[in-house]
Amino acid sequence: MTKYLMAALISLGFAGSALAQVSSEGGPIRVKADRSEVLDKERKVLLIDNVDITQGNARLRADVVTLAYRGQGGSTTTGLEAGFGDIDSMTARGRVFYVTPELKANGDVGVYDADTDTITLTGNVILLRGEDVAKGEVLTIELAAGRTTLDGGVNMVITPSDEAEASN
Repeated sequence: MTKYLMAALISLGFAGSALAQVSSEGGPIRVKADRSEVLDKERKVLLIDNVDITQGNARLRADVVTLAYRGQGGSTTTGLEAGFGDIDSMTARGRVFYVTPELKANGDVGVYDADTDTITLTGNVILLRGEDVAKGEVLTIELAAGRTTLDGGVNMVITPSDEAEASN
């Protein structure tokens, strides 16, 4: 592993509050990827191929993830020495999967917006909750509110539980 890749991954590990909303549990963030590039003048980190990000009980997998960051304390300093600071957004592309104990979702593109604390999946979205399956084009997950919205030609298959069937 190169010096820059190690520094990028270590810095991501210390950016706990920046990505804390990927999982409502918070805690350490584990990042795996085949390759990493730091674009310090653009304040971005690219994670490329076999990207796997976990935090608490949540997991994000994708082909490519771009992290856009603010820098430490609004600093204009760039470079690895400056640290990453708060994450503005995270964009995942190509075979995007977001998994928690409550749901499994996949789509073509996933975007986490720190300002709105929202994850949005677009393109051929499939959402699984237990045995229920829903398909659409845009899935919005408001993490703090615990609200999930699916738009765009929604098709659902809802499987009643055995208890619900027995009570009828």
